[in-house]
Amino acid sequence: MKSTLPCLIAALLALCVGRAHAIARCASTETCLRLIQQAQQDLRTMAADFVQVKHVSLLDEPLVSSGRFLFRMPDRILLKIEQPQPLTVTIRGHDIQIPNLPERERQALSMAPTAAMFTQLGAIFSGSIQALSQGFEVTAAEDDSAIQVHLVPRQEAWKRMLRSIHLRFAGPELLAEKIRLDDALGDSLEITLRNVQRNIDLSDSLFEIKTPHPDGSDRK
Repeated sequence: MKSTLPCLIAALLALCVGRAHAIARCASTETCLRLIQQAQQDLRTMAADFVQVKHVSLLDEPLVSSGRFLFRMPDRILLKIEQPQPLTVTIRGHDIQIPNLPERERQALSMAPTAAMFTQLGAIFSGSIQALSQGFEVTAAEDDSAIQVHLVPRQEAWKRMLRSIHLRFAGPELLAEKIRLDDALGDSLEITLRNVQRNIDLSDSLFEIKTPHPDGSDRK
């Protein structure tokens, strides 16, 4: 289950994409987050390519993966990892589907602190700064033509998985072009978003969750 955490968080954080919006000066965390909130207010769907690089202390070389990400408001996520090994992760609210994951583990993952953390992280996309602050200690500041946001989990259960999240929302369009996650073991995950498309037609059927019957077949 732990191995799925980086790709699941990557999926959620990849939603941080803003519409064209000139950055004003923001002198405080509150004003910086308000600019991000304004940039997210018309978001309905989003698609993007992503590359993620995981740095593991026990490995000499980083682990690199890439793929395609789809999002539909309010909580539909489809993460297609294409390289180096195909894997599709579907998230629909707190329901999570990962191929070949036993049903008992799927249910446990849906109830785990990870699922609750997704809900809190989603607040930055829906514009609820207050809700985000309930789950994380949040600081934000302007840096040249970008806004840097730093999140530290408040709950002890979350701290056992994740130490911090750092997001860089780039220039005039407020795109989250760089995302960094530092986990509790000292490893890190860096995510880059590319070829972002906003408010395209994405059917809700793309995000269906299927659970296996005892006979091995799937059901919705």
